[in-house]
Amino acid sequence: MMMNPFSYLALRYKNCSIHVKLFASYFLLIFIPIIAHTMFATYQSTKIIEKQSMEITGLYLQQTENELESELNRLATISSSVAQLSDVHEVLEKQDSNISFSEEYDDINALYKTIESTRTLYGVYQIRLYISDSFRYSRSHYITYPLSEISDADWYKRLLAEHGMRAFLPPSTFRQPLSKPQEVLSVVTLIRSRKDINTVLGAVRVDILKSDVLNMLRHGNYTEPSAAYLVDENLNIICGADSSLTLSDEELAADIHELQKETGSFSGVQTQGESVFGLSAPVFDGCRIFTVASMNNLLSPVKDLRNQMIVLTIIISVIAFILSYVYAKYSTRRIKTLAKQVQRVENGDLNVSCIVDSDDEIGELQNSFNFMVRRISVLIDERYNLGKNLKDMELRALQAQINPHFLYNTLDLISWKATANGDMETVDIVVKLARFYRLSLSNGSDFLPLSDEAEHVRLFVELTNLSRGRTVELITKIDPSIADYPIMKLILQPIVENSLFHGLYELDDRAGVICLSAERIGSYVQIRIQDNGIGMDKGKLTEILAKKDKPVVNTKRGGYGIGNILERLHIYYDDDFMFEIDSAILVGTTLTIRVPYSRNDSPQIHAERPIGGAEQN
Repeated sequence: MMMNPFSYLALRYKNCSIHVKLFASYFLLIFIPIIAHTMFATYQSTKIIEKQSMEITGLYLQQTENELESELNRLATISSSVAQLSDVHEVLEKQDSNISFSEEYDDINALYKTIESTRTLYGVYQIRLYISDSFRYSRSHYITYPLSEISDADWYKRLLAEHGMRAFLPPSTFRQPLSKPQEVLSVVTLIRSRKDINTVLGAVRVDILKSDVLNMLRHGNYTEPSAAYLVDENLNIICGADSSLTLSDEELAADIHELQKETGSFSGVQTQGESVFGLSAPVFDGCRIFTVASMNNLLSPVKDLRNQMIVLTIIISVIAFILSYVYAKYSTRRIKTLAKQVQRVENGDLNVSCIVDSDDEIGELQNSFNFMVRRISVLIDERYNLGKNLKDMELRALQAQINPHFLYNTLDLISWKATANGDMETVDIVVKLARFYRLSLSNGSDFLPLSDEAEHVRLFVELTNLSRGRTVELITKIDPSIADYPIMKLILQPIVENSLFHGLYELDDRAGVICLSAERIGSYVQIRIQDNGIGMDKGKLTEILAKKDKPVVNTKRGGYGIGNILERLHIYYDDDFMFEIDSAILVGTTLTIRVPYSRNDSPQIHAERPIGGAEQN
């Protein structure tokens, strides 16, 4: 029986490898829609580019508008501030008064300093002060001028008639001493008397260079050719900046009138030879800024796009076969990559994940794999935290083992002293004991600053000396740079206690000395406790050192000596610490502890500091 062509193709397709199936599918999916997509994309891209070009031009104009408006408002603010200065009003209120020339000289000089300091402070080009003609010294500094120079100006008359305060002036020429003439734009504010608002004492004029305004306008020139203009409320051009866009006076006037009612919207203007795109926006006190640009130039990318799309269509058609083959191979390679990641997890590496780049079955498998790895990592972290919490509980159990016999002995001493003498020595003992146990408790913290731990040792030695009727000298040498280093509390005191009771108090013929020193060595803090006691023989020293390698958590009462310290050091620092003992008979014992200077989980210190009262030494 002869098989029809469709069945034959279906059978051949079924028996093909996944790579071939994917290759054929990808090729057809790319090649068939490419023509339709190209035509549609060309049309849509043209519209988008047109819209975006216009929007970008608007954004540039908005930027220029904001910059220019901000600068003009700054000038207005400076002008108003000067007009409100008490020093200015105090001097100008003296107009038409019969004041001496020396007083007027001093007043005008004071005004000059005030104006000049303000100009320097705000970085403006010039600040001019127009004052009454009655001041004979008004022309002396290029700062003060007779008010009569502006009394005939139209803007001045308008401000008087309308009871206004401020005006923006078109470009004018001004020359500073020893400088070239400069074109400036100005903001003027009238100085009205505080006694009678209808009385004008003078005017403040703040100048900005026209070149600075032109630089701001050029920011609005998004493309070549284009132009930007600043016009007043009567649509007269104040200044303008262009880039090779030439418009006649008639065309420019027509453009301005066409755009005068457009605020933030687009408007097309036809000029001789080409279409011009324009945008207008208000800036300051009736002034407006507008920009124009060649429409043909703005839309030139559209023509380029059409040519590029034709070339792109040809290229895509040629490379479709190659791309389909490569992509099919890439898709099957995802399965091989997933298998390698699974193998890494099998070998114990949990820092792996698959990049999920699709929502197909392979993507679902990648998602499931990533979830599984994260879950395993979470379970391991939970187990680690559980072990860490267990260590913390063990540490607290060990710290609770510290034998309280010292407290009982000291309390007996206090009772005996209080009964026998009733003197201030008893008070001193009580103060030291209170301080000692406050440091011991440390507000519930397991760590103390190294300086506080040393203080704790000092108090212990002093109280023990009083209790035993002996004198052992404690010498403390701690590097100030590590005074605040957090050390486990009750690490040093048990060591010093052993030195006292098993070494120094058994001396008969020489004074006992304990030297406590601490310094930073590289990334470690080294603490050394050295005494001149009776020392230890080799057998005892070997017994103590054997505890370093076999720390055992012991919750029984009484284990508070060297073994307790070693257990606590092992729990917190693991094996990252050093514990050494060197001793000789009738020479003394030296114990050295070295711990890391910093750790990622460094403890917080909450040691309570003594505040006055009985805790002051």
